[in-house]
Amino acid sequence: MSLISHIKSFLPASSRSLHAMYYELGQMHGQMGEMWAEVGLTRLAVDNEVLPRLDVIRDDIAQLDKRTMMLLWELHRREGESTHEAKRRVLEELSPATGSMRLYQLAGAQLLFEFDAFCRMHGLSYWLQSGTLLGAVRHQGFIPWDDDLDVAMSRADIERACELVEDDPRYRITVRYDWCVRCRQVRFRYADEHIPCFIDLFYFDPVASADKETFVAREAERAALEADLVADEALSEFWSKESQFVDEEDEKALALRAHFDAHVNALYEAGTLVRSLEDAEGVIWAIDNVNSGVRHHSWYLLPIEAVLPLTTLPFEGHDVCVPHDYHRCLEDIFGDIYELPHTVGSFFNHDVEDALRDEATLEAIEGIVGDDWA
Repeated sequence: MSLISHIKSFLPASSRSLHAMYYELGQMHGQMGEMWAEVGLTRLAVDNEVLPRLDVIRDDIAQLDKRTMMLLWELHRREGESTHEAKRRVLEELSPATGSMRLYQLAGAQLLFEFDAFCRMHGLSYWLQSGTLLGAVRHQGFIPWDDDLDVAMSRADIERACELVEDDPRYRITVRYDWCVRCRQVRFRYADEHIPCFIDLFYFDPVASADKETFVAREAERAALEADLVADEALSEFWSKESQFVDEEDEKALALRAHFDAHVNALYEAGTLVRSLEDAEGVIWAIDNVNSGVRHHSWYLLPIEAVLPLTTLPFEGHDVCVPHDYHRCLEDIFGDIYELPHTVGSFFNHDVEDALRDEATLEAIEGIVGDDWA
């Protein structure tokens, strides 16, 4: 008996013949081949026709945006005023936020003032970073459409702050690991969990040399960290898109901390990083922080003279610490700080807006800000 006949003997009488099945499978195989050919042709069309057209559309939109902004600033320019002066005047005269956003901003500002006092009391150094620094320079407070607070500190000072806050019942520092951006997130907050505002503390590591080799070493170690996090299959059991955050207090965080610490230590062992700002030639955005992409982080490495000695600027009525050459720091990140960003109006965290509808949260925040804030 042939093999096919033997197999057919096990099939029900009503079953299609094996030959018919082979015939149908052959047809399906041919159809799949045709489908893959169509996919290939579609991909070629996308690569050769669609993507170039999208590039043209993007360029057209960018040019239209430039023409629109040019007209906008021309309409606002006063007699004898340059375009740059008009930009600066208009942006600096913008009204502050209102409503729940302003309430949240003022509560955050109060936390920042207390954080400043906490650092001064304990001899810790910090400086405003990113959008918070931009707000201080351009608006003497929050950017009207922004709601978060960004602060830079050396690793030693962040670690010291984490120790000191344990003995201060007013505050807490939370550390958690974010799967989406593979970072170690550090936040200074009130001990009262009803108050949702916080300050993001970003690690800036002192470096032995502020040169290209230091930047390349940092990039290589960050890439190695990300590769190790992906390769460790045990992490995927508790750290994933569905379980984005793991708190430092969680026992499972030990494995994550080990990965981050190992790669930071590798930079110390290589002599790239130094322990103290006093011994540094520069500071660099640490590998613990979120990476913003290769084309967008030329500002990661700063010479020490751009940061130290720290100076102060007013922020919502109080003087807070900023880098020595804060204009240089901002231009490295944003370019022209008097251009309107494309993301204007899109920063507010609606989770905060929802939280402010809770009576306990509203009462706690108004206890900080006062009920005559509006």
